[in-house]
Amino acid sequence: MSPLEIVITPGDPEGIGPEVTRKALRLLKAELKNVSIILVGSSSRFPKLSGVRFIEPPGRASPGYQSGWAVEAATRYVMESPANRALVTGPISKERLKKAGFPYQGHTDFLASLTSTRGVTMMLANETFRVCLVTNHCPLSEVAAKITPGALETALLHARKFCHDLLGKKNPRIAVLGLNPHSGEAGLLGAEEQTVIRPCLKRLSARYRDCEISGPHPADSFFAVEASRKPRDRHDVILAMYHDQGLIPVKLSGFSESLNMTLGLPIIRTSVDHGTAFDIAGKNLADAGSMVYAIRKAIQYLKKRSTT
Repeated sequence: MSPLEIVITPGDPEGIGPEVTRKALRLLKAELKNVSIILVGSSSRFPKLSGVRFIEPPGRASPGYQSGWAVEAATRYVMESPANRALVTGPISKERLKKAGFPYQGHTDFLASLTSTRGVTMMLANETFRVCLVTNHCPLSEVAAKITPGALETALLHARKFCHDLLGKKNPRIAVLGLNPHSGEAGLLGAEEQTVIRPCLKRLSARYRDCEISGPHPADSFFAVEASRKPRDRHDVILAMYHDQGLIPVKLSGFSESLNMTLGLPIIRTSVDHGTAFDIAGKNLADAGSMVYAIRKAIQYLKKRSTT
């Protein structure tokens, strides 16, 4: 078997991405003895970092262009040998990315386009919760219209495949949250649970009998109850209807030890769960915990996939 390779894009060169990448690689030095690290970025930002191969960006390009170029170059490289390579991404500025000519909302749709993947699902995860989003980066005013049977099925299938392939769960438990307060209170606080979500879950439960699907659960109480359970009794994945509904509990339960992952891609891609933090960049204040977690999980999932 070919040696495992972790391909890292540090993110915006003026953000905290290079700093957390440097720190993470130093913290993980002992764990990376049998893993090759390829950094897609300027080596000048990583002095005294040994044992790393660099893919250098074009000179004198804007930070936004360097960020987008790195994602493109890294994805192409990983796609050449997805069985033994994984992509780990640092934080980018969506505003700078667009100004540099990359018309994407963020990594998720960018990677979907680069890999010619029609539908992908964003997942934020730590050791307490794994949360997949039915909708991700869209205004709150557009969420209800985007909660469709097709969107629900896509997210559920990606969660199911993740559980089967990378967690080794034969019969995963997947909990689905409601959209409205108290899951609509029998239609008093919104009809989406009765008209879309519940009928869809009934149909999906009958079709995919190799996983246990429950819901729609009231989102306000679900996470508190879930966190109080023993780890072995928790659901394997939770489907949240929109960005903040799912991500606030994940980040609250372990912001420095969480990752972002794109499900549905033909490659393994993990990422930090935070942004560029330009206000503290260059001050040696950034916490590298999320980058450490993202690298560790990328290695774990690569190893798991190679044995299945």
